[in-house]
Amino acid sequence: MTTSAAIVACNVYVTAAASHHSSTLLNLLNRTQCYCQEIRHTAMRNALAGSKMMAPVAVIHAYADIPYDRSSFHLAGRPDCVADVVGRLIRNALNEIDLDWSNINNNKTEKNEDARHPFVGLVDHVSVMPLEYPRRNNPQNCEAAANAAHEIGKQISKTNLVNIHYYGMACPHNTPLATVRRQRTSFFQSGGATGEGQVGQYEPETKRTNASSKGDMTIGAPVNFVENFNIRLTSNVNFEQAKTLTQFLRGRNISTKGYGVAGVEALTLPYVRDTSEGGTVYEVACNLTHPTEGGVNEVRAQIEKWIERQRQLFSSEIEDAAKLDDEYFVEDAYSVGTTEEQCLSVLSGKWSKEDIGAASNEVLWEEYDQRVYDNFRGYLQKQY
Repeated sequence: MTTSAAIVACNVYVTAAASHHSSTLLNLLNRTQCYCQEIRHTAMRNALAGSKMMAPVAVIHAYADIPYDRSSFHLAGRPDCVADVVGRLIRNALNEIDLDWSNINNNKTEKNEDARHPFVGLVDHVSVMPLEYPRRNNPQNCEAAANAAHEIGKQISKTNLVNIHYYGMACPHNTPLATVRRQRTSFFQSGGATGEGQVGQYEPETKRTNASSKGDMTIGAPVNFVENFNIRLTSNVNFEQAKTLTQFLRGRNISTKGYGVAGVEALTLPYVRDTSEGGTVYEVACNLTHPTEGGVNEVRAQIEKWIERQRQLFSSEIEDAAKLDDEYFVEDAYSVGTTEEQCLSVLSGKWSKEDIGAASNEVLWEEYDQRVYDNFRGYLQKQY
C-alpha cells in the first residue's frame, strides 16, 4: 500500500469530440470538477486549522481535437482520489456516449473520412503517471501509479462494456504500451493509421466481443511522466516527406541511424480539415516518454534540423528559395495535455497570486475550474 504522500497524474483519452457529443463531454467535465471540489472541501474540513496543503485532486486541463474526434481529460492528485474520480468519469462516459461501430470501422467521422486518431474503443487509453518532479526515481510514486491504474481497471471491469489491457508498471511483465497496442488491439489498423503502412503487418490477437460494446481500453502506468507533442505540417509536405520527419524524431533511431530524440515515439497521421483551412495535411504525433532527456526543446531542435535538410533537398525545385522558411514546412508545433510542472503547480496553488494552501480557497478553485471548462468548450467549438 502507498501513503497519501504519493501523488500521480492521469490522462483519460475519449474517442469523441464531434459536435453531437459536445454537450455530453462538457457535462462530463463539469461533474468531474464538482466531484473534485467535494473531495477538496472534505480534505480542508478535516485538515488542521491554518494548515497549507496540496490539493488532493483536481482537473488540470481538458482538451478536444475536432479533426481527430478525440478528447482528453488530465487530472492529478493523491492516487486514491485520482482513481476514485477517474473511475467515475470513465463510467459516466461509457454509459452516456455511444459509438457507431459501423461508421468507425469505415473510418468515418461527422465531417470527413480517415481523419480519426487511431483508437481501440470509446475510452481508448488511460495513463497513470508518477509525479516526481523534482524528485526522481521515487519508488513510492511509481507503486502508487501502478496501484491506481489497477483500481481504475477494477472499477471499469464491472461495467462489462470494455476489454481492458494493462501495460507498463501495471502489467506483470511491464509490457510497453506500443507492444500491447500492436499485439493485443487493432490500434495500428484504425483511424488515420489505416493503410499508411505504419504497423499494418501485425494481426491483433484480441477481437471485440459482445461484452465489449464500447471496445478495448489500454490502462497502464509508465515509469516516467509522458508528455504529448504534435507537429502539424503544411500542405507543401506530402506523406512521404512527413514520414521522414517521423523517422527523424523517433528515439529508437539514435543508435542505428544517428538521429532522433531520446524516448520519443512518433506516428504519421493525416489531419483532415475543410478546404478553407488547407484540406488534408499530415501531422506527426509524438509521445515524449523521457521528457527530462528528450523534451519539447530537443524535439524543436530536431525539427529545425529536418527543415534545414528539406531546404537542401528542395531548393533546386523552388524558383524562390527564400520561400523555404520554417512556415513553408511546419504549420504548428504544440503540446497536448500537461507537464509535471503544470500538475504540481496547480495542486500546490502556485497558479494563484494568493499565498494560500492549494485546497483552502474555494472561490479561487471555482475560477480555475471555470477557466479549464471555458477552454475545453472553446476547443469543442473550434471550426476546421
